[in-house]
Amino acid sequence: MKNFLLVLTLLLLFSCEEDKKRPEYIWDEDRFIEVLTEFQMAEAIIRLGYHRTTDSLILNDSIYNAALRKMNTTQADFDSNYNYYLKDPEVLEKMYEQVITNLSERSAELKNPKEEKEPTSSLSE
Repeated sequence: MKNFLLVLTLLLLFSCEEDKKRPEYIWDEDRFIEVLTEFQMAEAIIRLGYHRTTDSLILNDSIYNAALRKMNTTQADFDSNYNYYLKDPEVLEKMYEQVITNLSERSAELKNPKEEKEPTSSLSE
């Protein structure tokens, strides 16, 4: 009877072990960060009111869909990936830190566009 309980306990322990392999349809972290960055930019457009019209609800969907089209993905794919990464909050937090870094870099680029170098003239006067 002791052996039976021991075997049963071991089976339960090993059967409860999560499979850490990522399904094929889940993007790698870099891809997910890129999509999250675009999605957060769409969110900012909506929250800051740059889209206000009489039919804002429809336009909200259009803004999100434009971001998803730009990243060549669908809402279903995004949702599947988001739900997958949501299961590991520490990893998701690190990815959001990178998203914030990406957004900060883009903001800085808009505030301080790189100055174009003036063409040098080879003709002497």
